[in-house]
Order: sequence, then structure tokens, then C-alpha cells
Amino acid sequence: ASATGYRGAASATGDWGAASATGDQGAASATGNQGAASATGDWGAASATGNQGAASATGYRGAASATGKAGVALAAGLECKAMGALGCAICCVERGEWNKETYPIIAVKAAIVDGEKIKADTWYRLQNGEFVEVE
Repeated sequence: ASATGYRGAASATGDWGAASATGDQGAASATGNQGAASATGDWGAASATGNQGAASATGYRGAASATGKAGVALAAGLECKAMGALGCAICCVERGEWNKETYPIIAVKAAIVDGEKIKADTWYRLQNGEFVEVE
């Protein structure tokens, strides 16, 4: 499923499905096992709720969540955030200031949501190379 316009929504509910939202404020959801959800526009949201799903947010202030078993959430855009359920993985990218070409990558960090160092169902972003909780 694909949504390419502003505030579009795409949903894939079967196993191995893929959902992509490419416009600003779009939402992509993959609810079946091993599904993939991608939000590439600014303020986009990607959610993978099935087992071993993957969600990625690459636009400005995007959000990626993985809430099924053994899922992965990737926050790669400027000021993006990621969240996962217990046993899932989160990966965040920290970006620097605009250099007239891009917002360069200055740090990348990944972790498994263990309930102690990284809390379940809590949003995280990288700041100074470390995970910080955000709303």
C-alpha cells in the first residue's frame, strides 16, 4: 500500500505486507508479521505492529514504532524519534546543522528495548550521541 500525497495513509494488514507514506504528515502501518512501514515525508509516522516488523521514519520530526515481537524501529531523519516494545530494537540517527547540502549524520545508535536501559513504549531520540526520552 502506498500513499503519496499530503496527510496520506497507507496500511498493509497481511503478513509480509509493505506500507509507504511519502507525503508530509503521512502515516504508514504494517500490522501483519514481517511487515514493513515507511514514512518519508516530514512529520510522518510509521508503525510495525506484527512480529518481526520494521518501521522507518526518514523525514523531519518523523516517528517510528515497533510494537510486535522482535520488531525494529528506525528514526533516521532530522529530529526523528523511535519507540519499541520489550524485545524490539530501536535505531536512531543524530544529525548536525545544515551545511548547504544536507543535515550530516553525526551519530548513530541502536539498542534492544530491555525495560531497564531502554524502556518499552517510550519515545527516544539521539542527543550528543546518547538516547534521551522525548514526548
